Amino acid sequence: MKMTSTFNIKLEKKLKVERLAMEVGMKIGRPVKWTEVMNVLVDHFAKDAVAYIEYSESEKERINRKVSL
Repeated sequence: MKMTSTFNIKLEKKLKVERLAMEVGMKIGRPVKWTEVMNVLVDHFAKDAVAYIEYSESEKERINRKVSL
């Protein structure tokens, strides 16, 4: 039995991912669902996303320290 969960995504972002799925589908010659794109993002780029979040937070902290001086 597959265990699944839902993910709430704003319509604007979903449409962006759907457009990307259509573009890649046209390039490779087969339909690609937006959920396939999301699965690739989670399976292959989750560590990059975490690194980006860490970097963004450290930049915010650096800027806040600079402003408070």
